[in-house]
Amino acid sequence: MGLGGGPSWRDDYEWFSLDDLSSPEEVDAGPDPFGDALRTLVRDYPVWSGNDGSARVLLVDLDNLRAVKGRLRARLGVVVELARQADHVTLAGQAGAVARSRPWLAEFARRARPVAAGPDVADHVLLEAAAEVPDPAEFLVVSNDGIFADLAERGELTVLSPGMDALSDRLHGAASLLVDLAALEQEAAARA
Repeated sequence: MGLGGGPSWRDDYEWFSLDDLSSPEEVDAGPDPFGDALRTLVRDYPVWSGNDGSARVLLVDLDNLRAVKGRLRARLGVVVELARQADHVTLAGQAGAVARSRPWLAEFARRARPVAAGPDVADHVLLEAAAEVPDPAEFLVVSNDGIFADLAERGELTVLSPGMDALSDRLHGAASLLVDLAALEQEAAARA
């Protein structure tokens, strides 16, 4: 994913080492005070408007859910918390992103849909799922991609940005509510 601002083209992308991928032993890594604090913050944050009985639709672009090592577990805990509040949940990403995410997606692990490599492939899977939900609907999108901006035409659009530095201007402008996950993580770290 291009993040921009780097001195060379290689710095514009987030790289990971296969050695950093989680092993099954790490899934039960014990207590996670940071993750607990982050989930509590999100649970108490009014991300759903609850207006007019709209269906709650959660769309998660796992390709965008980047995190420094040790934070992915907490971010996916947030996804699980939000998924438990939603009426419709769709998670999609390239095979590597899905494989890294599944160990921490609890009951939603099987719903994570691996897609072929390529630009916007996961986005289109998420948008197709959104199109199947009848109106009225409100959308919570975990992504930075501008392709989701048109969902605002159908109802409330909340964006949980994994990193504001990569947030599309178009999506920023379309969002009814914008939540900066990195800022919530800073608050959670202080609480933990």
